[in-house]
Amino acid sequence: MTDLKLSFSADVTAADVGRRTIVGRIVPFGEIGHTSIGPVRFEAGSLKNFGQVSLLLEHDGRRPIGKSTGFIAGPDHVTGSFQIINTTSGTDALVEAAEGLRNGLSVGANIIEHTVGKDGVMTVTAAELVEVSLVTAPAFAGAQVTQVAASTQPEGKKMEEHTVEVAATEAEPSRAVEAPAVQVVASATPTTPYITAQPRDLKNITAGGMLRARLQAEMGDHEAQTLYTGVKAALAQQTTVSDYGVIPTPLLREIIGVVDARRYFIGSIDRQQLPPDCMSFKIPKIVSLPTVAQQTAELDEVSSTQSVIEDITVEVKTFAGGNRISRQLIERSDPSYFDELLRQLAAVYAQQVDTYAFGICSNTAVLDNVDGDYAVITTAIAESFGVMRFTPNVLHVSATTSEASPSYFGLLSAVDLADRPLFAAAAPSNAGGVITQGSTAGTVAGLGLLVNPNVPDNFAYVYPSAFATFYEDAGSPIRVETRNASDLSVDVSLYGYVALAVKYPDAMRQLQNDGA
Repeated sequence: MTDLKLSFSADVTAADVGRRTIVGRIVPFGEIGHTSIGPVRFEAGSLKNFGQVSLLLEHDGRRPIGKSTGFIAGPDHVTGSFQIINTTSGTDALVEAAEGLRNGLSVGANIIEHTVGKDGVMTVTAAELVEVSLVTAPAFAGAQVTQVAASTQPEGKKMEEHTVEVAATEAEPSRAVEAPAVQVVASATPTTPYITAQPRDLKNITAGGMLRARLQAEMGDHEAQTLYTGVKAALAQQTTVSDYGVIPTPLLREIIGVVDARRYFIGSIDRQQLPPDCMSFKIPKIVSLPTVAQQTAELDEVSSTQSVIEDITVEVKTFAGGNRISRQLIERSDPSYFDELLRQLAAVYAQQVDTYAFGICSNTAVLDNVDGDYAVITTAIAESFGVMRFTPNVLHVSATTSEASPSYFGLLSAVDLADRPLFAAAAPSNAGGVITQGSTAGTVAGLGLLVNPNVPDNFAYVYPSAFATFYEDAGSPIRVETRNASDLSVDVSLYGYVALAVKYPDAMRQLQNDGA
């Protein structure tokens, strides 16, 4: 439940100077009134629990001029009648109401339940009456004075209750309403700010006066609450939503995206300078060796076998990419689009070349089938050593999971019978290898672990670095720029020449776990 106090106003609809009564519509239902807290609309039946309340003059608790004698809740509005006391201020108020000089009824309501729509209008669904004031400027245009009755009574004579006649509206027939018995309600110090919709002269309010009013309002002073909340109501509300034109939107220099220029596979094999001035070259390769054997007897013919040396042809490949960029984009962008484009081209070049080299090598790898991840790794080590007489030094695995071959995921999750990590333990004992926690670095069966996200292959591989050689020009990739004066554009390209020689294809072993 939301507990707010709101003051809004409607017109006096009747002022009888003779019988000293004022009748007016205090709450029109469904009509939007402009109050101190913004536009407000009361639903039919939202104002309940009517009790006797004081009629004040301009919301001044020190200037009471009467009290309520009855209320009628119709389908369109609530009408109230008030008995005016026989004082100078009461008589003046009757005359002013009858003459239309002060013909507004400003109602203070304690709002219990409400909602606020997207248009900013507060719709009140439950509220109770706090006080009513006779004011000069009503907030609701739909209420009109119906009667002002006044009569001069001798001094000291007890004021009598009168039956108040309310003028008929289209929504309800004319009828006489008997004033209900007066219910005495003990006054209480307001605990929430009292908000009024009436215009006030704020020109002479100083900063010190505002501070004093605020302190007094917090102590429960009704007049100070009225003054303080009135000043706040007079201030226009400025927010970042209404004045978004002066709120800058910064552009960070950080650019989101994976731009990885590392060449995982190429970094794990032999690398050499590409020979100049050619698009292919040859490397001699021994096919068969000469033989040496024990001589059977003196003067017997010794072993003699022809050695065969052939060559392999290595093709030079070109990798390139480029874009045409307007000079405006180059010179007016921040962060620099030109620098970012070169960074991205270099990264994609590295990934494509790495994938190319791995694809050629993996297509010539020999498959080893053994039951168990660790068993197939050790088998591949032995088989690879038999090809080159070089001990393998790399275990190449994919970053994704694989059920048929050792993978980075499988090594991290491998445990013994007691659920202790085999490779990812913080303090391993008698382990087959160690994977550094928090990274992809580590060793498995003496092999350096290489996790390669550049390749989609789900198989693991064991090989020595010397089984293949990657050739490339120094300083690759090379940047080329062409400036076009006709349209103020710049053509920029990156390119590089590469070659790959698989010298010992059988030394690269593809691993498959038959028990998976």
